[in-house]
Amino acid sequence: MDGERQMLKGAGVCIRFVALLIDGLVFLPISYIIALVFGTSGSNGFELEGLGFWLGSLLGLAYYVFFEGKIGATLGKMAVGLKVIKLDGSPCDIQAAVLRTLLRLIDALPAAYLIGVISVWVTELNQRLGDKVAGTIVVRVKNLK
Repeated sequence: MDGERQMLKGAGVCIRFVALLIDGLVFLPISYIIALVFGTSGSNGFELEGLGFWLGSLLGLAYYVFFEGKIGATLGKMAVGLKVIKLDGSPCDIQAAVLRTLLRLIDALPAAYLIGVISVWVTELNQRLGDKVAGTIVVRVKNLK
């Protein structure tokens, strides 16, 4: 595995951030519909709380688990040519995707993925905490060929 690991090169922060932005744009209309249906109207527009908040959060987590666990990439990652694989080069599976996604909550702390960004910058394979725990890496598809 060490030889395979040395050949892997993790995707950097910038390209992963672009993928995250695209995923946000994909999920924005869904969040808006959830806010319309389940949210409350406040002085600042629609606010997600209670059932709406939890439903939106669960759908967001399910999005990452499904796409990364079944396809190896979210729509954002596909758009920029990234893929999630295991460290041995095999495809990401549901179990690894669940771990990555749950730890995304920690990576997002304290603000705007600061822990995740620092982790990608300082780890040898550009892994965030979720990748380290799940044994995965985000790579450029062109590097897999």
